[in-house]
Amino acid sequence: MDSVDFSHTFQQKVEQIKDIPTLPAIARRLLELQTNEDASTQQLVAIIEIDPILTARILKHANSAFYNIARDMTSLLDAVNLIGFRTALNLSLSVVVSKPFNVNKEGPIGTRAFWYHSIYSAHLMQILANKIPLINQPNPNVAYISGLLHNFGIILLGHIFPLDFDAINKALSDTPAETLTHLEKTLIGINHFELGLWLMRKWRMPKEIMYTVFAHHNENYKGEYWMYANLALVTDRALRKINIGDGDSDELPQRALINLKLSHDNVNDALANLENEKSKLDSMIESILEGS
Repeated sequence: MDSVDFSHTFQQKVEQIKDIPTLPAIARRLLELQTNEDASTQQLVAIIEIDPILTARILKHANSAFYNIARDMTSLLDAVNLIGFRTALNLSLSVVVSKPFNVNKEGPIGTRAFWYHSIYSAHLMQILANKIPLINQPNPNVAYISGLLHNFGIILLGHIFPLDFDAINKALSDTPAETLTHLEKTLIGINHFELGLWLMRKWRMPKEIMYTVFAHHNENYKGEYWMYANLALVTDRALRKINIGDGDSDELPQRALINLKLSHDNVNDALANLENEKSKLDSMIESILEGS
């Protein structure tokens, strides 16, 4: 990854950045829990309760119509137990990483569309990771984080270059048949995956995530941690079948499927599983968007 050279246009753009949001310390602690198989509910609660705003968000989610409880829940521990350890962790991480950014909510790449894509991607990547034979299987929890953050360059673009972001957002609305990657290169000379890699480097994220962010549109990528990047590519294409996300096509990449030892039936089954989780995922997304 250190050998990746950015374009001159990209370098010029990056030099304009004065104040890049840092990764909140609480987010790093949540990321550590995400890949810790022995993590406990008590550890998660201890992290969440450091942040009063995050605590309030988790409590409000637990009291939402989706869970339909008889009385208001006021205990954070009870709330986490109700919504589940993984849901609480994933929701917390999403809320925390998005907090420093100020981005337009509406449009094809606004934060509403972004979080629908990110949450569905994360869940679908995790489902698909569990279908891959053990010899090639990526860590399903790392796959989740990779799916969650793989398009984060879009959020950075909206935060630091809002006029460029608005131009791309409008162009996608006016010409929905165009791909995001083509419009980015045409209109501003850089892609969200370049910006995303730059941010992940600044945040010192694990290499699995960095490679996923940078190579998730590359059908020919077979470098380090290829399975995560290939899995994100398959996920983006699959989600286009249900009109979610920015995949360049809804045609599944055959080479990536072969490399991962996944079948079309595996992907269709995973999408059906995702559909069964739709109400839960949508409720989670609305909780994330509430503070944006």
